[in-house]
Amino acid sequence: MNNDYRIEKDRVAVVLTTTSGERIAGDMFVQPYARYRTGREGAPDIMNHPEPYFPLAVETGDTLIVAKERVVEVAVEAIEEEGMTAEELGARPAMIEIVLAGGVVRQGSVFLEVPLDRPRLLDFMNRLHTRFLTLHTAEGIRLLNRNCIERVRPLD
Repeated sequence: MNNDYRIEKDRVAVVLTTTSGERIAGDMFVQPYARYRTGREGAPDIMNHPEPYFPLAVETGDTLIVAKERVVEVAVEAIEEEGMTAEELGARPAMIEIVLAGGVVRQGSVFLEVPLDRPRLLDFMNRLHTRFLTLHTAEGIRLLNRNCIERVRPLD
């Protein structure tokens, strides 16, 4: 039976770490276009959208409904982004170390999109309005729940 209201979605493989420490591998459902920018929707779009829950398809065939506020980290393989890079748009890269609740340490880079009169990492962190910080690491992208960040240290 065909459903005219069905929205075609692609899948993005992710590994979630929850506040309880559980790691869950699965697929997020993304649209071929993003709501508020050009290009394909990605895991950061899903995690930073205001809706408090998202579906995650797991290998058993089940689909879990996951509370975003209970997700500490989302690991995503690095994918080529369409459109201009953050640096081309004027954002300055900064290497940082982040310590999450529970002592987990992550290192990588963020792109400081801050006013010229407030160019510091502190200003960037204080103006961060998204639920998840995007950290670019050697292993791929890590989306870190800003409510689970204990401290940040600049490395450059």
